[in-house]
Amino acid sequence: MSPEIQKLDNFRMRAITVLDVKRYSERFSTIYFRDKIVYKSVPGQYVMLWIPGCDEIPLSVSHAEDGLCGVTVKNVGEATSKLCNVCVGEKLGLRGPFGKGFKCIGKRPLIVAGGVGVAGVRLLLYKFIRMSITPTLVFGTRTSEENIFHEEFSKISLKRLINYYPVTEDGSLGERGLASDVAGKLLSSNRFDYVYGCGAEKMLYELFNLVSGKRLGAQFSLERYIKCAVGVCGQCVIGDGLLVCKDGPVFTKSVLKNVKDFGKFSRKASGRRFQI
Repeated sequence: MSPEIQKLDNFRMRAITVLDVKRYSERFSTIYFRDKIVYKSVPGQYVMLWIPGCDEIPLSVSHAEDGLCGVTVKNVGEATSKLCNVCVGEKLGLRGPFGKGFKCIGKRPLIVAGGVGVAGVRLLLYKFIRMSITPTLVFGTRTSEENIFHEEFSKISLKRLINYYPVTEDGSLGERGLASDVAGKLLSSNRFDYVYGCGAEKMLYELFNLVSGKRLGAQFSLERYIKCAVGVCGQCVIGDGLLVCKDGPVFTKSVLKNVKDFGKFSRKASGRRFQI
């Protein structure tokens, strides 16, 4: 298949059947389906998932193994609530994958994830493992209940495939504090050669500041309100004309240092800018 034809297939809406649902709690679920295009996603890319009669929303591809694809969703509104409670056999609409994902650079990577942002780096973690590289993961959540992949990450940590640091704001799991705090302590050791981040922009901005004065490359996955996913509507613009939907969602440190909105302003569904 030519790249041009495959790109058109990405843009087209196609029906998928929900094959399995893993519910971690009332607020978090992973939805599994089959799609040969999404299965080849680059870590960090996203899809547009349409819930009939409701809305279409962007979600990171969190799973692509054993013939199944998966997206992990947090219940924060009407569309995500319906997705969290979707049943096996139901039909959904799918477009994508879209955007620029992560590039695997470095032999000693530090990956920092916050909240449901961990869905955006899960595939990255496993790609490094397949490259026989042992990544270090710092995963921060408010509480232990929000660390939905703790059992999975603990198992592969015991196999020494990753170095795993869970962090919670209330101290109920791992170290008490923020993911950026723990990342700062680890970075002071100078044992890393590249940094990756995905999560709330405040956390990413703190991580960016930690690495900006170091000779470290870094990539960050940004979240914006995405409507079209193809760079037409301009809803997700950041900085001087950069579009998160197609120029990102993953941006390098060198690009973000010239983006004045990063860490300071975002946009609501209406397009109005607001302070982060």
